[in-house]
Amino acid sequence: MKINKTKWVLTALGLSLLSLQGFAQKKDCIVSGKITGLDKESKIFVVRNNGDHGPSDTLQQGTIKASGEFSISLPAKISEELFELRIEGVRAGVSFIAEKGRVGLIGDKTKLYACEINGTPENDRWMAYQRFTQSQTKKSNEVMMNRQKYTQEERVAFFKKMDIEKKAYTDSLIKKCSNSIVSLYLAKIPMMMMKHDEIDAILKNFTPYFSKHPYYIAMKHRAEVLRKSAPGVIAPDFTVFQPDGKSKITLSSFRGKYVMLDFWASWCVPCRAENVHTKEMYEKYHPLGLEVISFSLDHQLDAWKNALEKDGLVWNNASDLIGGLKSPVAKAYGIDGIPAIWIIDPNGKIITKGVRGEALDKVLESIFIQKAKG
Repeated sequence: MKINKTKWVLTALGLSLLSLQGFAQKKDCIVSGKITGLDKESKIFVVRNNGDHGPSDTLQQGTIKASGEFSISLPAKISEELFELRIEGVRAGVSFIAEKGRVGLIGDKTKLYACEINGTPENDRWMAYQRFTQSQTKKSNEVMMNRQKYTQEERVAFFKKMDIEKKAYTDSLIKKCSNSIVSLYLAKIPMMMMKHDEIDAILKNFTPYFSKHPYYIAMKHRAEVLRKSAPGVIAPDFTVFQPDGKSKITLSSFRGKYVMLDFWASWCVPCRAENVHTKEMYEKYHPLGLEVISFSLDHQLDAWKNALEKDGLVWNNASDLIGGLKSPVAKAYGIDGIPAIWIIDPNGKIITKGVRGEALDKVLESIFIQKAKG
């Protein structure tokens, strides 16, 4: 029996290519399903939601039919994160884990939050978490809609219980499923409210499995920033503009003085209210050696100068005029909200941070009473 070698080689090569193609597809995340309630064919987008730190990134674009059917593929290189599927003209979106394999989404455009998600282990876990939070939301709404049935103390106790239950759910997931993307994502959510040692403790649950994952790296970076701006360390130095927009001011030039470093902005209503208190502290403690540096997160010179004049900020004022959380100085100090106040000793070492109001009064009083006694 004669064998056509050329035909055999081509056939084998074809089978190999099909096998490789199938292997590549298995590495991709294919999201498909049906979203009802549409009246025309529309564009769909897979985006990475950057929250308050910038606009969402569009990772992939496709089409959803008027009947609601769609299918969109995400390459392996952008998988293993929580993304959001959005439909052109629809305000809300639906979150899913871009896990290798096939992810199914079934729902209605008017209730995307209630979509059914399935198909992969992590999306099953994400769906379970969604059901848990939806149940909590339903209970909370019932209490708020029937406020008259509960006393203030009962409402406070109820919401405290809700917070405890949610934390218990998340903590349990982190401990039991340390190789879960959902666990890592949930661990990252409160990152901006955590201290560096708290973040360190959380990350131990995910090392080394997720040590190269974007969520892990973001948390580690946040911990390092906080570590370098924590009480007991030398305050990050900076040289930035003064209100004339030309001359410079350097933090380390204030060595030998106690410094109150106050981050604020002209557009920040609580900051403007806090300026009244800062003025009181300055008038009380400047004669005793306190220097105040108000660091503005404005990016417009005129807005900054107008606020200085209106609020009577007659002490040292500084800004890099980059604005908001994009400011390199704000990043160095791990600023996630303003007003934010640091107290720095004559050696440049941070005494405390995050104090304002009565707590600030007590800190400054303890410093200058001791100084007067000394």
